[in-house]
Amino acid sequence: MPISPALMALRERILTAVRDDPRIVSLIDYGSSSEGRADEWSDLDFALFIRDGDFDDFSASWRDWARQCGDMLLGYIGYVGHPWAIFAAEPMPLRVDFDLFRESDVDGLRNWPNSPLSVDTFLIYDSTNGPIREAAASLVGKDLHPADPRHEFDRDCGDFWYFLLFSYCKLRRGEVWNARQVFHIVAMEALLRLLRLSAGATDRWEGSQSAWNIENVLSPETLQRLERCVPGDGGAGVMAGLTSAALLGRDVCHDLAQANKWEWPRRLADRVTSLLTR
Repeated sequence: MPISPALMALRERILTAVRDDPRIVSLIDYGSSSEGRADEWSDLDFALFIRDGDFDDFSASWRDWARQCGDMLLGYIGYVGHPWAIFAAEPMPLRVDFDLFRESDVDGLRNWPNSPLSVDTFLIYDSTNGPIREAAASLVGKDLHPADPRHEFDRDCGDFWYFLLFSYCKLRRGEVWNARQVFHIVAMEALLRLLRLSAGATDRWEGSQSAWNIENVLSPETLQRLERCVPGDGGAGVMAGLTSAALLGRDVCHDLAQANKWEWPRRLADRVTSLLTR
């Protein structure tokens, strides 16, 4: 799908505002458009490198700066710790991430989990005469597969079974929403990553959500089993979701461990599954 004209227009207004502000030395597109994945539902993910001496003032007044780019419906510091904004547009409001960095933070750019198509799709504006462009070039075509799949398996397998048991205990105590929240946010996060490992879908392991492209990498049968992990209403619905997750997670962990000759907490998995299925 093509990028919406409204998004392109907003992008140009932001670029103009950047060029007109001497405090900003570089503008980087670290989102889907720099990797050729943007469509009509995409947002804008922009990193602004600010002169060190102007950084604190710019950070304090970033909303005033952003308002010149359009009708800003929302501007706040998100849970990730940097500014997020939403601008009025048709057919729907447009989301923009503004991640702010000091100019002297340029070396950290080399460690970003990004793999742009080219320097030019990634580095939209630069007045540093070299340092940021050189760092940006190091990311082009970067391999975003997990460096150590065994480490990822151990962590995700551990998180899944630990927090599945945690959710079960909260549910038995009567804390249905606590159980639901932990199951959704932690246990299911780990299960989705395990499913991607099992499917070999690790090409954007770094820098993507755990459920990224999951509908396209799982078999229809596995996807149906995953759908059954979504809790229904009330305690019984949450219990059914936990049970489905345990059965799917046990199979995935077993298959991954057997294929790679990895150890995994089989005894714990059997015990938790028995608690949920009795």
